[in-house]
Amino acid sequence: MTAAGQDETADRAAVRPARSFARDGVTTVIVTALTMGLGLLTGIIVARTLGPDGRGALTAVLTVPQVLGWLFGMGCGKAVTFALARDPAAGGRLLATWALILVPVALVAVLTGEALLPHLLAAQPAETLALARLYLPTIALALMAELMLGLLLGDQDFPVFNALAFAQPAATAAAYLLLWADGRFTVESAVVTQAVTSALVLLAATIRVVSRHGLARPDAALGRRTGWYALRTHGEVVGGVVTQRLDLLIIPAFLSAAGVGLYALATNLSWLVVTLSSALATVVMPAASHRGEGGRTLILHSLHATFAIGAVLGGGLFLFAGPAIHLVYGPDFAGSVLPLRLLLPGAVLYAAAGILLNGLYAENRPGTATVAQSLGMAVTVLALPVFLRSGGLLAAAIVSTVAYTLVFVTAAVLYRRATGLPWRAFLPDPARLAALWPRRRPGRAATESAATETAG
Repeated sequence: MTAAGQDETADRAAVRPARSFARDGVTTVIVTALTMGLGLLTGIIVARTLGPDGRGALTAVLTVPQVLGWLFGMGCGKAVTFALARDPAAGGRLLATWALILVPVALVAVLTGEALLPHLLAAQPAETLALARLYLPTIALALMAELMLGLLLGDQDFPVFNALAFAQPAATAAAYLLLWADGRFTVESAVVTQAVTSALVLLAATIRVVSRHGLARPDAALGRRTGWYALRTHGEVVGGVVTQRLDLLIIPAFLSAAGVGLYALATNLSWLVVTLSSALATVVMPAASHRGEGGRTLILHSLHATFAIGAVLGGGLFLFAGPAIHLVYGPDFAGSVLPLRLLLPGAVLYAAAGILLNGLYAENRPGTATVAQSLGMAVTVLALPVFLRSGGLLAAAIVSTVAYTLVFVTAAVLYRRATGLPWRAFLPDPARLAALWPRRRPGRAATESAATETAG
């Protein structure tokens, strides 16, 4: 792109009007709910068609590249989101700089996965290991997707971000249904579907980012600046991945495929609470970063909304877990009920922690956010190997809930310290709650008062 073209792209980025966070927040929650519905649909297809063994094999194949993609992402998503939210003209340079950085990182990630797979899938059959090796190169897709989606968020291009977030599970669900109807739904076809839909979403995101920001030369100074932010962020990302997914990552080395399938169902259902409750966390960081100190009110209101959504969804799932799993997934998955109930309280708190951690990102405190996740990671890493062999699925669920709770408590303390806000600011405003109750219209009250005085 010419210098004049780059200037024109920068000017267009700089004059974009401020967006309504309320509208974008509600849209994000709705899209997240629809995505969850699609996730339930695909989960039902997998459970009903493949059973616990097939679900466990599919989980084992998909989890390793996903986790390695998060671990090797270097925090680039958060870094480019923060940088672009603060400087809307930097999109082209951020794209070129981080694409160059991620190419060698992707190669190292794939090689690391090749070395780890035989150990991580030690309890699985040879066919599962072979399929996992074929799927492993999609780590590169995951790394580039983190970059592109981070740029969309930093650009506050929330409509396109939400559209892409919905497109992948929608395409996956449609493909699963077609394969199931044709009698060709297998673990192998499910893995191919995941790879193809991931590639298509990445392509669409790349086209959108390039069309808005164009292509520019890599910027070494920008790379160093955002790289430092990313490295401080990466500790929180790694801690979060370990806290969230270490159980699913190491269970295949200790339990049979059926046990993995039961626990995977419990984890996925509990993460419906996290996913929907923390939907605002995805968009609140760029919005709060763009507003500066004014973003703190946005963070706290999002925290209150997250607790409300989590309490309703988590409470309902806790009460009806037994009949719901039996009806939807079948009696073979009854062993998932108790682990699910043990995971739910921690899931609600972890969703709320996500808002506070993103608040720390908006305050340019990514290293501080790392502390909260590091404590949760420490509990997960130390306790799971000790209790998993003897306690099985229930031990894994209890350890995860304790870790999630610790992350929330630590995040609240650290966010208060970073902002200097009093503890009462974390509580909902009674006046705002009272305003939600219906009141008599002033005109009617005045009329009634005048009538009373006249009668008197």
